[in-house]
Formats: sequence, C-alpha cells, structure tokens
Amino acid sequence: MKGAFQIAKFFGIPVQVHWTFTLIFVYVFYEGMGKSLSWTEMGWMMAFVLALFACVVLHEFGHALTARRFGVDTRDIILSPIGGVARLDRLPEQPMQEFLVAIAGPMVNIAIGVALSFIPLLSSEESRRNFINFFMQVLYPQSNFFVSDPTPFQYFLFGMVALNIVLAVFNLLPAFPMDGGRVLRALLSLRLGRLRATQIAVYVGQLFAVVLMAAGLWYLHFITALIGLFVFITAANEYRMVKLDGVLEGHLARDILRTQYTKLYAKDPLRLAMGPLNQGVERNFLVFDEWQNLVGVLAEEHILEAAKKERAGEEQDILAGQLANNRFEAILATDSLKSLFPKMQWKGQRILPVYDKGKLVGVVDRNALNNFISLQARLEKKNSPFRFWQGLFYRRKRLENN
Repeated sequence: MKGAFQIAKFFGIPVQVHWTFTLIFVYVFYEGMGKSLSWTEMGWMMAFVLALFACVVLHEFGHALTARRFGVDTRDIILSPIGGVARLDRLPEQPMQEFLVAIAGPMVNIAIGVALSFIPLLSSEESRRNFINFFMQVLYPQSNFFVSDPTPFQYFLFGMVALNIVLAVFNLLPAFPMDGGRVLRALLSLRLGRLRATQIAVYVGQLFAVVLMAAGLWYLHFITALIGLFVFITAANEYRMVKLDGVLEGHLARDILRTQYTKLYAKDPLRLAMGPLNQGVERNFLVFDEWQNLVGVLAEEHILEAAKKERAGEEQDILAGQLANNRFEAILATDSLKSLFPKMQWKGQRILPVYDKGKLVGVVDRNALNNFISLQARLEKKNSPFRFWQGLFYRRKRLENN
C-alpha cells in the first residue's frame, strides 16, 4: 500500500504503518491540550493508544497464522487510523477454513481481555471491586457504582479489557467485510456457494454501512460515517474480487498463452530488448543461455533503468544476463488463471514461462492477464451490488411517481 512503511516483521509477515496513523497522536495531543491534561496524563493516553493497536496487530496475526495453517500466505499487516488489515494472498478454499480464519481475530481479542482480567481479579479485594464497578459504570452510567481512588494503571488495564471486548463484538457484527460478515459468508457458502453467499453478505454489510453513515452524519460523528463509507466500498470490492476469482478459475493459462515471444540470450546486449519494447509488443522477456536453457526473466523496469545508465555513461555494454532475475516461477498450460493472479499481482512476477508435457510452449505476462480481466469486466456488468442498490432506488422512485 502506498504511504505505508514497515516497522517490524514477525513470523515472516511484515507489519506496516500507514503515514496517516500519526494523526492519532496529533488528535490525542489536541484533546489533551483542550482538556488541560498534564504531560503524564497525555503519556498514559499515548500508551493506551499504542497498547490498543498492539492488540489490533495481535488480532490480525490471529487471522494470518490461522490462514497459514491452511496454506494461505499473508503479504503484510497494515495499520491505519481506522484499524488494521491482514492482506492474504487468497481466500481459503473451504468455507469452514474461512470460518476459522475469520473467527480467529475476535477470539484473540477475547483471549486478551480474559487474560488481562485476571490481573485485577487476583490482586486484592479493592482491585476486584474497582474492576467490577468500572464495568457497571460503563453498562449503567446512571448507577451508584463508582471506582474508588483508581490508579492510572488500573484505568489503563480496565480500559484495555473493555476495548478488547468491544473490538471482538464490533468485528463479529454480520457486516461484510468485517469478520462477522466473513463468518456469515462462510456459513452461507456451505449451502449456497461462495459467489451467492458473498453477494448476500455484501448486501447485509452495505445496509449496515448505510446505517453507520447516516448515524455518523446525524450525530456529527464523522469517524463513524467514514467507517461506514469504508465498509460500503470495501464490501463492493470484495464481491468483485470473488466474482473475478470465479471467472479466473474457469480459464486456463493456455487461454492467454503467447507462443510468439522474443528470446534473449545471456550474452545479448541490452539494445536487443529495446526494439520490441519500443514497439509496445513485449515488455518482459525470457533469458536463455547458449545451450537453450532458461536462466532468468528480464522485466521492463530493469531494462529502462539500465538503459538510462548507458545513456548517462555510468555503464557500458550491459548484457541481458547481467540483469536477468533467476528467481522466477514456471507454470503449466493447464494451471488455472486463478492460481496465476497472486503470482503476478502480489508476488511481483512480470512474466511466467509456460510448459506443456515438459516442453516450453510460450509465456503469460501481466499485460495479457490484465487485458483478459479488463475484457471479462466489460462482458459481465450485471449482478453488481451497486446495481442492486441503484435498481432499488429507481424502483422506489417509480412507485413515488405513480
């Protein structure tokens, strides 16, 4: 994601923070100054925010590590002011696998809340009473329960328990693409299939999003309205991705295979790649050795970068073999396009050599896959969630006019 930078890496999964995340601390400072809080109190608020987002990271690792058990890799985990997201390479194949992946995140928050609850409950009588009274105040603001002389650490701890429970409950609301919506989709998929289940989950999620946006605008809680807008758009995008998966699964690599391609050799000068590149016919190339063995792939950006160095006089007579990337993947002509998509979109593969019965028969590049997806999108424009709401709106208008 643009604007995000990596801060850590756990279990081989990068944790990134979007630059807008820093706005949270600006907001905390603004609120603290407005309420005339001391620097110590603002420090506790900052620590609370950091601890809360640490719980969000653990929540996302619950998804990621559960997905890994089913052979699904996670590209990264990204934190933003409105929460975190674990970007999986693909959806789990089986509905119950998706159910377990979706439920794992909220279960982590519940586990954190339960674990932290033992600290005040096992400390002292006063600590137990304060802990119980704190939650009674939250549930019944007009009650006579009160917390007697709490320490900053107690408020910090009680707040962490409460917010982890809130995170779990909120995420389990059946509003796609939140975890509850994914749980709903997984359960519906057992009977209806993934596409129809996704469609229903998206409609429910978008209805929930509209309520959130309306409530946020009515009560001037713009963060709530923003979350509602995010849920609405993300739900529609998820439906399109699932629909695309269905289309890609029904086609094979041989359907977009290009049998005519330029062969570069390791000792060829770079200028030999510039001809096809200038014509716009090919952007990525296979590189062979003198014995016709495939030794690497050469991407457009590497060619252009090297060409700039040649023109600037920084390097001379650059050979294709010097730039070739020997870390490439090969595929079979019978592989589904669905299996190609994560390789090209998420793993950075620009071109894939295609084999059939042990023989190299052609290539599939990102341009061919993108053209195929674009063509399918133009051919299939019905059953969109946006069209559902649009049709509902126009039907209502016709009824009003009549």
